Amino acid sequence: MTHPLRSLPSVDRLLSHPSVRELRLPAAVVADAAREEIERVRAAILAGEADRASGAELDSLASAVAERLNAAFAASLRPIINATGVVIHTNLGRAPLSDAAAAAMQEASRYSNLEFNLDSGSRGSRAHHLDAPLRALTGAEAALVVNNNAAALYLALAAHARDREVIVSRGQAVEIGGGFRIPDVLRQSGAALVEVGATNRTRAADYEAAITGETAALLRVHTSNFRIVGFTEETPLAELGRIARERGLLLIDDIGSGCLLETRDYGLTHEPTPQESVAAGADLALFSGDKLLGGPQAGIIVGREAALAPLRSHPLMRALRPDKTTIAALAATLGHYLRGEAEAKIPVWRMIAAKSEALRERAESWRAQLGRGEVVAGDSPIGGGSLPGETRPTYVLRLPDAALAQRLRAANPPIIARVVDDGAQLDPRTVLPQQDAALLEALRAL
Repeated sequence: MTHPLRSLPSVDRLLSHPSVRELRLPAAVVADAAREEIERVRAAILAGEADRASGAELDSLASAVAERLNAAFAASLRPIINATGVVIHTNLGRAPLSDAAAAAMQEASRYSNLEFNLDSGSRGSRAHHLDAPLRALTGAEAALVVNNNAAALYLALAAHARDREVIVSRGQAVEIGGGFRIPDVLRQSGAALVEVGATNRTRAADYEAAITGETAALLRVHTSNFRIVGFTEETPLAELGRIARERGLLLIDDIGSGCLLETRDYGLTHEPTPQESVAAGADLALFSGDKLLGGPQAGIIVGREAALAPLRSHPLMRALRPDKTTIAALAATLGHYLRGEAEAKIPVWRMIAAKSEALRERAESWRAQLGRGEVVAGDSPIGGGSLPGETRPTYVLRLPDAALAQRLRAANPPIIARVVDDGAQLDPRTVLPQQDAALLEALRAL
């Protein structure tokens, strides 16, 4: 009887198998995978593990090598269906782009006039493409865009406060998502943090008492998904602006989310806007592009031209500048606001504006087509560090099987549900209308 080890093919023979030969990968990578697969089966044979040793035949080994390499080199960034109801889901890419913004990114991926002046035929500036819409929407003198809002704060501090002091309320020296801490950003930028007031109450007098000859700026920070309630007091931005002007200091307002619409119109608490920040006297207002603005990841800075000029010429600007596709998507997103069509065209605002009765009808339609589950009332969180604790009323399809959530993540495309009370919940608020068919197909298959 032939020993099982003798049935193992050589590496060269395995590499010559059609299923392995057709792999369009570096030869060394394929050869390593072939050796590892042969070694895996050899070890199983020696250990007497019949199930693992059953793949000693050439065809089985070739299939295993192909599966291993196809899985290893498949694109890991995949589109998903967000059925969690969390509108701005940080782990799922934050704001989904409008159709116009996605199309603009595709167009910009080719040659473009990114830094070319078509009138003069000479070199242009990539900052020019976003300056006019941002000034028109916020009322600012000037605007600048970098790759995210953390970069915007870092650049502003490095340009204006290196080796000097920046005063911030103790209640705003917070840590937000991903371990991003305001004190750490100040430290890395070369600025010295001066905390004033108490965690829950900071008055104008606290700022004034802390100002010294080394003070460069007053800083207000949006506390993202952190909120203090109860016995609290915060110095109004206009009052900080007065202090800054009287003492010859810079006022930097990190408002975080970049909301250009009035959130109270949608049954939510008020979210600070760049327009308000500029009107209140902030020299620099900083905000994100991919949260409530509804665009691509970007850090947007608007304010006075004199305060922005040092940022444009700072050596860090080249490292932090946005690429052409980001500029194109952001320009398209801002265009929706300029034309008064943000609620209809930008997915984030379309989701926030969706009425609960319309969502109930959609969830009932899912239930009817599936023939199972129940439609129950729920809440859709806004998420993304915006409007902490704020939700919109919704209706969800509840399936009484928590294990279903894991199986839905393995679907194609993956579907992300919420697990609540040992059941999987699917919220139509964050499922794009064109995704309904794929969602129902996956549910039927399971």
